[in-house]
Formats: sequence, structure tokens, C-alpha cells
Amino acid sequence: MEKSIHINIGRQIGAGGLDVARELGKRFGIKVYDKELLALAAKESGLDHSVFVREDEKDNLSLNTGFSLSSFTEVITNAFKPSVYNSNTIFTIQSEVIRKLASEGSTIFVGRCADYILRDVPGCFNVFITASMRDRINRVRTVNKYGDSVGISDEKLADLLQKGDRKRASYYGDYSFKTWGAAESYDMCLNSSLLGIDGCADLIEETIKRRLL
Repeated sequence: MEKSIHINIGRQIGAGGLDVARELGKRFGIKVYDKELLALAAKESGLDHSVFVREDEKDNLSLNTGFSLSSFTEVITNAFKPSVYNSNTIFTIQSEVIRKLASEGSTIFVGRCADYILRDVPGCFNVFITASMRDRINRVRTVNKYGDSVGISDEKLADLLQKGDRKRASYYGDYSFKTWGAAESYDMCLNSSLLGIDGCADLIEETIKRRLL
């Protein structure tokens, strides 16, 4: 692949966004970054991996400003001070890692405001994946996302999914000043209940080949 492309996928919990990303990774031969990004950020910063896990897509109600990329050296220096082990620090470190990976070649990122972080990088295609609540509940039960779901009612799982989505929306809005899940925030919004995982991947692949390659 001569040109670098960067596919950034936002998704409702249980909508299959990671599955779509993995399918696209196979088709384009591109590395997919989801939880792997946390380990890379820990390695780059020297911070314990658990710091990033705790902050992963966490709803931070104290944020008042959007993303502003600081000096990586300054961030790392400050990060070792207990008083600045906060979401802004973690986000900035992750942002540097995302930008570094994108500078090295084509990438697929799942979540973590990658579309906003790479907003000035050529070759980006930003997608949001949604699905019906029934399909989301079924997928969550299949992958056991919330631990042992046996005995948990569909109503309770739906409530968990909605709360998780609100946290993602808050995280995305706090850093990007855009609306999570809104069509105007992305290049393409797809319903995996209607299209299936392969159908979503087909449309994304076709559009990228026509517009970016």
C-alpha cells in the first residue's frame, strides 16, 4: 500500500466496531489498535500499565478544555508526580502514541478519540458503528463483556450498555468538542444490525479505495 490510510472507528458498546476493525485489518493488511494502545502508552511513558487501564475511556466530569498537545517530554516529567496522574495527562500520552503510530504507516484505531487526535493527518477515514439494542445485548452475552452474564436480565444489560455509551459520549465530547455518534462527527455511520460485520467492512473498504487510494 503506497498511501497511508488511517481508519478511526467509534462504536456503541456491543455494536461490533472491533469486529469491523479486525475485518478491515485483514483486508488492508493494517494493524488494529484497541487495548494494545494502552500497553504501548505505558511502555512509551514508563508508567504502570494499570494507570492507563483505569483511565481507559473513563468519564471525567472535571474536564473543561479540549485537547491541546503538550510537549511529550514535559508530560512524562509531570506524569511521575502523583498530583498529575489525571485523565488529561493520560490522554495526552495516548495521543502522542497515536500520532507516532500514524506517522509510521497505515493504522486502524478503535475509539480513544483517534479521529480528533489525527484530525490534521491526511488519509483519515472516520466511522461510527451502531446496532439495535437486541443485537448489542446478544453480542455482549456472547463475548461475556460484563463478566458472567448468566442470570442478568436483558433490561439490566441494556441499562449497562446505555451507561457505558454515556461515558463514551462524555469522554469524546470533553476532548473533541464534537458529538459522539452524531453523523456530522464522522465520514460514515453504519448500522451493523442491518449490514452485518462484513457488510460494514465492504462499504468502508469500497469508499476508502475510491476516495483515499
